[in-house]
Amino acid sequence: MQQTYIITGATSGLGLTLVKQLLHDGHKVIALVRNIEKMHSLNLEQQDNQLQIVPCDMLDSDSIKAVASHLNHMTLDGLIYCSGVGYFKGIDAHSTEEMLETYQVNVVHFNLLFQTLQPFLKNNASIVGIGSQAGFATQAYAAHYGASKIAFYQLMNALRLEYPNYHVMTVNTGPIRTPFHQKADPSGRYQEQFHKLMIEPEILTQEIIIGMHLRKNEINRPRWMRLLLKLYNLAPRFIEKIAGPLFKNKGSKTEI
Repeated sequence: MQQTYIITGATSGLGLTLVKQLLHDGHKVIALVRNIEKMHSLNLEQQDNQLQIVPCDMLDSDSIKAVASHLNHMTLDGLIYCSGVGYFKGIDAHSTEEMLETYQVNVVHFNLLFQTLQPFLKNNASIVGIGSQAGFATQAYAAHYGASKIAFYQLMNALRLEYPNYHVMTVNTGPIRTPFHQKADPSGRYQEQFHKLMIEPEILTQEIIIGMHLRKNEINRPRWMRLLLKLYNLAPRFIEKIAGPLFKNKGSKTEI
């Protein structure tokens, strides 16, 4: 049976692979995008009867609220929130704009989008949010990114408790092979150092779709990383002391 999903971050990375897979599976997709021309350039128009492109800048609250005007009397089977931003630099190196952008996109504007879409969500709709393992460990040179992701994790858990009629699933991942890292770390050092550990978005897409079918509450990938972080949280200061470099791999004090 055809279902209707609304997806953010749909022009690249995990969001794009989810759009392609859901279209392939015969579902209708509403892609919220800031750059409409880029979305058109991806040559998905052969599925126009399934794909609707809606302009939406996740940094602009008015743009988010305006999404409702494009939905008419639609009913949504799910929201998949793939938008995310982060800057791998020191606390003193973040600009005001970068700090605000991080929390707006990763936390605040997800909440606003949910409020905007709630009248259109079916009673048993899936709410899927892409989080990060970075929220479970203190990391130098990624403080605001990690803080925003643990805030997002708590927000998703609260949503699950407040709205038991929805299926709420949080996907906490390690590094994914997407363009995210080009903005987070323009030097390319992090991507070069950890490219072998990066998760392929196509593999994660399949796990997310299976997770929606099985109504899972949480997906953590890679599993070994989540296990290590659980151990870390048992004695964080001790582990930071004996394995300090592991918590400083996203930058250095020389970064501006």
